[in-house]
Amino acid sequence: MENICRQIEEHLVSLQSLVNDVKDIGYAKLVSNRRIPITSYNQAYMVNVTESETKKLIADVTGYYKSLGIDPCFVVSPTTRPQNFANYLLSAGFKVVLEEDAMVYERKSRDFKAVPDVNVVSGDESLLDVWADVSMKGFGVPVVLHDAFLDMFRKASRHEGTKSYLGYYQGKPAGVCGLVSFNNVGGIFNVATIPELRRKGIATALFAKGNS
Repeated sequence: MENICRQIEEHLVSLQSLVNDVKDIGYAKLVSNRRIPITSYNQAYMVNVTESETKKLIADVTGYYKSLGIDPCFVVSPTTRPQNFANYLLSAGFKVVLEEDAMVYERKSRDFKAVPDVNVVSGDESLLDVWADVSMKGFGVPVVLHDAFLDMFRKASRHEGTKSYLGYYQGKPAGVCGLVSFNNVGGIFNVATIPELRRKGIATALFAKGNS
């Protein structure tokens, strides 16, 4: 399990390096994007220190993010060292703001049944603005961040291991997802459906396309 978690975290940092700033300080990797003040794009990954170094690390990382005008945040996973790092964060006044799950698909791809009224197409540069708009609506991202998100998605699309998919429901843009691969490992990210069209099988169709 720990090896899988390490692989996932390395994959996430590789993805972040495509679209955000990543600073490697040796015992952690600090991701930041001052244009997008959202936790998922501003946090410290891959923490690996001894217990005696923990308080200094927290202070250093906190100072770094505050110098950028960003609230400090750490990603804690089974690979984080020391293993009780979360307790140090709680003692320093941090609190849990987001818990995320990752699912690992180890079987061979299989055929999924077609979803009525849903059509999934591969995205390209001409559809990027639509893709960004649907993604932001799906995640409830403020419109004021549209240009920053579009720029981020454009950077990701230039990576040869990136594929984007746009789902249409009865001919209208309704959902999105992205597939990003590094070192023969692919991750499906940013699966989103606009609120008024949820529970119609759109995300299922998107996942099937990405997994194929």
